[in-house]
Amino acid sequence: MNLVKTEFKSSFALACLKDLKQKQDDLLDDLTASMALEQFIPNVFENGGVKVKVRSKGNKYTITINDKDYDSKELPRAYWKHLKSKLVIKN
Repeated sequence: MNLVKTEFKSSFALACLKDLKQKQDDLLDDLTASMALEQFIPNVFENGGVKVKVRSKGNKYTITINDKDYDSKELPRAYWKHLKSKLVIKN
């Protein structure tokens, strides 16, 4: 049986750890936002998913969640912060 020695450079290991930390942070953010939305709108994930549409006029945002409109100020802060971070602005 041949043994193979593998050495990892510390910079590679550090890059892997940073990547894992970012993925963990993203998943925790997703979970926190989902829990906040579930608390705000009970049974929102009843059908296994949620349909969200965002419209804006200036700095005023209207969010449609499962065919019901909400002002961004109505939404839980954690959910709106998460949603806003995912927005892509169209020109």
